[in-house]
Amino acid sequence: MALAREDGTSNLRPDIAQGKARGAIGMGLGSRALFERAKSQPYFIQAMNSIAEGSLVPVPGGVLIKEDGQILGAVGITGDSSDNDETCAIAAIEAAGFTADGG
Repeated sequence: MALAREDGTSNLRPDIAQGKARGAIGMGLGSRALFERAKSQPYFIQAMNSIAEGSLVPVPGGVLIKEDGQILGAVGITGDSSDNDETCAIAAIEAAGFTADGG
């Protein structure tokens, strides 16, 4: 596990990034899929967030790392728009030779 935060960013940024990755791993879905589900079934995502002790962040930017269809881990990024966070996570995962699943 690794975490990086630039000087001058808000102190919640690490928690947001970890919440995006934690939600993706915990649910087995990229956080974009969780975001879409939150729109159609907010009560379900609220229940999952309660189980996760409030740490699930259901917006794009939490991307599963896969190899041969198996989930290896996830990357969570925050700091720009959620769409740009997701694009950055996908680029990093693919540059490392893995398959990215943003949901």
